[in-house]
Amino acid sequence: MRLLLLIISSLFMSLAQAAPISHPDFQSTRDSLELKAAATAKWMVFVSVYDAGLYANPEAKSSDVLNKDTPITLEIRYKVGVTKAQLTEAANVALERQHSKTTNKKYQDSVAALHKFYKDVKEGDRFRLDIRPDSGLSLYFNDKLQYQNPSLDFAEYYVGLWLGENPLSDDVRDALLNWSS
Repeated sequence: MRLLLLIISSLFMSLAQAAPISHPDFQSTRDSLELKAAATAKWMVFVSVYDAGLYANPEAKSSDVLNKDTPITLEIRYKVGVTKAQLTEAANVALERQHSKTTNKKYQDSVAALHKFYKDVKEGDRFRLDIRPDSGLSLYFNDKLQYQNPSLDFAEYYVGLWLGENPLSDDVRDALLNWSS
């Protein structure tokens, strides 16, 4: 079982490549936010699993991304099929690695509520996390609102899967945060 968990989590912890600001899988703007960076998560170096695009205000700096006053959008476009079980297991393993038991316990109900809205994905499907200072976190699947949580603390905790310390993939995190204003 441990080996299976390791394989699942490694699916999301592989190499990434930085992409130019104009990326074929992402719009150049979303609402009033602009595409700041994109990255491709790879499994076993050769299999592209998903592209991630990070949007922020035009004047934002990468150091502002996890600031609660900075609206951001993180969009994930899948290049292969992944099951809901694989998505939730990888997230849970990473959250356990990133945070203390006390912090994880604090957010366990919110994580469980959000994960209920995860779905099996096929090539081309998209999940999007919008974080807004006035409304918290919103989860979209193929541009349809699935879940909302008004807590900015939870939003920061959860988007940390990609942008925080010890993320799903250091390479994806580094590529997404490697831009200047």
